[in-house]
Amino acid sequence: MNSTDVWSFYEAIGEADRRGLTPQEEQVAAICDLRQEINSGGFDGYFRYWGGNTAPTALSGLRALLGEPWAALLEDALALFGDTYPSNQTHREELLDRLDLGDALDELDSRFYDLESSTDADERLTHALRR
Repeated sequence: MNSTDVWSFYEAIGEADRRGLTPQEEQVAAICDLRQEINSGGFDGYFRYWGGNTAPTALSGLRALLGEPWAALLEDALALFGDTYPSNQTHREELLDRLDLGDALDELDSRFYDLESSTDADERLTHALRR
């Protein structure tokens, strides 16, 4: 898909079925889910709602598309759920309510905002879509 920029691409695909996307487009879309949801409601909101469904796909592209610090951040966030990341949204929500993760999530939010302010993620993801 050769959209003008990453957010035009993201808006164009909306919540449609992503199975027709290339693997790299799926990764970019999942990274956009990550960025949009965390900027909206922190990691708590990301994991609590549908955006967290695409976390494994986001992780599969972060290292190559945005770099090691981004991948390490999401790996640390996923590790809060134990050895196996719950793909089911309801299960993640129940775990978030049961576990005392407030401080850990706040620290992850801070790391995320630092990365957002120090990385031109929009440019990198737009470039990835044009390759």
